[in-house]
Amino acid sequence: MSNDIRIDIETYERRHGKPTGKAYWTFKIISPTVTAKDKVITMDTAVPFKAACERVRRIAALRRSELIVLVPDA
Repeated sequence: MSNDIRIDIETYERRHGKPTGKAYWTFKIISPTVTAKDKVITMDTAVPFKAACERVRRIAALRRSELIVLVPDA
């Protein structure tokens, strides 16, 4: 299930505090293999953080990824 994919927000929190509100969130979907390139996703509209997480988890599930990182400065 895609909701099981962890989103790492540590670096973002150190720089900006807890991610809240609407923004053009940027995530890096970490590929499970070294040979595949990591994919960076930026929301095309300002959306609440929770909605952005749901959207990026669906994409990560399709890519069979196991980790998503919230990018602090895109």
